[in-house]
Amino acid sequence: MTYTVNTLRNMTRSCEQMRDRVKAIVFKPEDRKVLDLTFGPGMAADLVGRTPEALAKAEKEGRLAPPKQLGNGRRFYTLEDLTKIREALGIHAGKAPDEDAVIIAIQNFKGGVGKSTITKHFADFLALHGYSVLVIDCDPQASTTTMFDIQPESLLDDEQTLGNFLSPRSTFDEFPLAIRDTAWPTIKIVPSSLGLQDAEWDLTATLREGGQAVREGLQRLRIGISSVIKNFDVILLDPPPAMGFLGLNVMAAATGLLVPVPARQLDYLSTIHFMETITENIEVLEANGTPVDYGFIRIVCSAFSPSKPGENDMWKMMQATYANFLLSKPILASEEIKNATQAFRSVYESKPSASHATYQRCRENLDDVFGEVLQQVREQWPSQSISGRKSDAVASVAA
Repeated sequence: MTYTVNTLRNMTRSCEQMRDRVKAIVFKPEDRKVLDLTFGPGMAADLVGRTPEALAKAEKEGRLAPPKQLGNGRRFYTLEDLTKIREALGIHAGKAPDEDAVIIAIQNFKGGVGKSTITKHFADFLALHGYSVLVIDCDPQASTTTMFDIQPESLLDDEQTLGNFLSPRSTFDEFPLAIRDTAWPTIKIVPSSLGLQDAEWDLTATLREGGQAVREGLQRLRIGISSVIKNFDVILLDPPPAMGFLGLNVMAAATGLLVPVPARQLDYLSTIHFMETITENIEVLEANGTPVDYGFIRIVCSAFSPSKPGENDMWKMMQATYANFLLSKPILASEEIKNATQAFRSVYESKPSASHATYQRCRENLDDVFGEVLQQVREQWPSQSISGRKSDAVASVAA
């Protein structure tokens, strides 16, 4: 064994040992994450789309069970209570049963742009507001999988994984077997593991066969998702950081694109290359019988620090460059996000790590950003979109 190989293996073992220690501190490997989320009357009403007075009236009339109370008389609701409220009042946030889920790829090749962090936070935001979500972690690094309390190394010998499904050796009806529960009742995940790297090689091997084999290799994820596309409102794809066959599968499966770009010069410049590469690869997909047509493309400025020199100038440059494709508000850099992700959580499932005001500012900022993306999502469903509602109104008048 060479010095280099021996050194790298020793470093890997040390890193793995430290990783296990960190995880043991945050949560026991044999335990699953438990959500301890409670909401006051104001927040609960906001999340279900009603006023506190409307909830109080429904409780008085017996249509809703009264909220729980602490010893000091403070009233609160749990996540399960929100689900019961929506069911009792006939509140349905998502799509119509016959409509397809919106499939969003959160993609940028540059590391450190917040891709996995945004995926996790957006999924939790959607779940809080009553949407059913499927997260598909397509990155062998499996950061999103870990944040959803699944340890990637535990999947290495598991045959019901995304990597096995993407292999040309599997059948197309095996995709639902890879879907796992999470601590969130309305979030499911298809986790990632290092086995996805093998799937990349298997998919690349289809190039030797050409024709139909290549088309199937490029469309495997799209075909798999089609078997569950009506079971969810939103499907979030966390792609690998490079554009191989895995990345092409993500691009082919998505119906919307969200691109995180920090307000830093190098990240801005690298996104130019990313856009060129995405365009060229979509042309490759279409040339191989795999048409791609995104319902929306949005840029989100991530980890923005207005106090840092140059970032305000970069934000203005991004506004001028991307115009209406740029979300109107950036995701602000926050210690709350940093501390939550270090504990393998999102801000939405964490308690304040600093002051309550700092936590609230961070959460409100995330709500504003994700609310804007959600509006783009809703526009993809005829039953929810403005154009769809106008068409219904015209038809009603005509009748």
